[in-house]
Amino acid sequence: MEELRAARPDHLAADGPVDPRTRHAELAHAFAQPRQAPRRSRKPLVWSVGLAAAAAAVTAVAVVGVPETVQQRPPAAATTAAATELSARDILLVAATNAEREPADSGEFWYVSNKWRTLFKTNEGFVISLGGESETWVGAKEQHFTMRDLGPTPATDADRALWEQAGSPREVSFSGQKRITMREGASKPHTGKSNDKEIFWLGRNVTMADLQALPSDPEALKADLLRFYTGQATESNAPSTEDGWLFQVAEGLITTMPVSPEVRAGAFRMLAGLPSVTSLGQVTDAAGRTGTAIAIEGESQSTPGDAKKGVVQIQLIIDEKSGRALGRQSVVVVAGGAQRGLAPGTVWNAMTILESGWTDERPS
Repeated sequence: MEELRAARPDHLAADGPVDPRTRHAELAHAFAQPRQAPRRSRKPLVWSVGLAAAAAAVTAVAVVGVPETVQQRPPAAATTAAATELSARDILLVAATNAEREPADSGEFWYVSNKWRTLFKTNEGFVISLGGESETWVGAKEQHFTMRDLGPTPATDADRALWEQAGSPREVSFSGQKRITMREGASKPHTGKSNDKEIFWLGRNVTMADLQALPSDPEALKADLLRFYTGQATESNAPSTEDGWLFQVAEGLITTMPVSPEVRAGAFRMLAGLPSVTSLGQVTDAAGRTGTAIAIEGESQSTPGDAKKGVVQIQLIIDEKSGRALGRQSVVVVAGGAQRGLAPGTVWNAMTILESGWTDERPS
């Protein structure tokens, strides 16, 4: 915000209206100013979340607005800052402008490394964390993945104390699900290979070629995506609003999929036109990185043994200076269904993008 104030031209101090195109161009210029460069990884940092991670999240739960992944009642590292002067539209348009400046890289594989976690209140009275990490290499003809299970374990020290008071049960259950086994430490890596072509999800199964054929104009992109909107969530038969459905699908284009910089910018601009999307200001993701969160509320499904549905706020964390996504998380608004027993404000699930981009390096 200090950068924006310093960059504000004199004419913006007046009370009269400013042409929106002038406003957004100046915001984009301010956000594009140089800052300390992050440490570069062995592969170029661009986007995405692993397919294995997405599959794990879908298996665990389904959310009408947008499904996601983790952490307990957010410490300072997971809470939102005070509302900023910028609207969600401003932030998304700035991100779109900067996304278009990204080079159109290429390679044999689309590489992604990420981590995710989800919280559940057990029937035994404490909260557990289910998590994992994955690496995926998606090529035109073959896909490879490596993933590790990081749970289930007590979510916090307080939950560990409650678990120990309960006799440190080896098996626990939650929300009518089957019993699961507690475990300390990560599992051994599991590797696999697939030759499927329809490996991305846009409310339907699509191929890499389908992604590359998407239009970049925001209205054309919206119309193309809505061809498959039926009033239901992308991962379940639960009802979904049009805004919520588009948010969920566009989130994939922004965070998880190998689309061109122009299409990614179009997805940002499409989201900027959705009236239900709001700005939450600055947040810190699970990896300690600072970004700006935009959000939409969605209703989660009920679960066996609990007919009450929950309400979650789905947050997409972006670095608008680079036009890149850092991750996503769902915060409990009203506990119910899969969020049963969690306090409002709890980061129920979160996914963090660690590294991604095109590479010619094959998995070892």
